[in-house]
Amino acid sequence: MIEALKNKTGWAALDIEGFTQIDANVVKGREIASQFHECFRTDAGQYVLNRLISITLLRPTVTPAATQFEAGIREGRADIVRQILTQLETAEKQ
Repeated sequence: MIEALKNKTGWAALDIEGFTQIDANVVKGREIASQFHECFRTDAGQYVLNRLISITLLRPTVTPAATQFEAGIREGRADIVRQILTQLETAEKQ
């Protein structure tokens, strides 16, 4: 294990978790993406996702009367929808 770490350079040299932890994280990430896919690819899930997209991503984050706080809240909501879309994309690539 020490020899493998000695031979690493760049960003890889900073990886101290080891390959087992990385593999476990990959498996966990795939499972999460799979669950999102199972949920949002049903008819009901598509309906909900389309609604979320229309009330977040398709609306402006900042409006003339919005405060920074309101803009932050809107951006946070939109980011959750972007995360859902990313999980669906990840699941479909598997």
